[in-house]
Amino acid sequence: MSRVLLVEDDPDLVALVKHWLERDGHQVEHVADGAAALEALRWAPLPHLVLLDVMLPKMDGFEVLRRLRAEPRTKGLPVVMVTSFSRDRDAAHGRELGANDYVVKPLMELDFLKRIEHLIKDQ
Repeated sequence: MSRVLLVEDDPDLVALVKHWLERDGHQVEHVADGAAALEALRWAPLPHLVLLDVMLPKMDGFEVLRRLRAEPRTKGLPVVMVTSFSRDRDAAHGRELGANDYVVKPLMELDFLKRIEHLIKDQ
């Protein structure tokens, strides 16, 4: 069973994504802000994948990603940015920082799950 860390502050989206992923056989851990994400990844066993919202309280997803890529422990951890921004420059910025994928809300269930599975299998 793969473990996914979901970093998202929208409770409705958290419930939906957790439902999809758990039904698909994944274990989901959730935190609601960027600082909590970094703390969770500092001590706990690393998840197989991080789903990281861009707009978060305390620290945005771009800064979280930048810090993850700067640490040897989390440098190679697969990260999917999840955002309501569809601008190309935001996706490019996420990829420049090392995001493995960039998904725009609203999420489409089958496409979303396929992308997650692809990244988890590549580990």
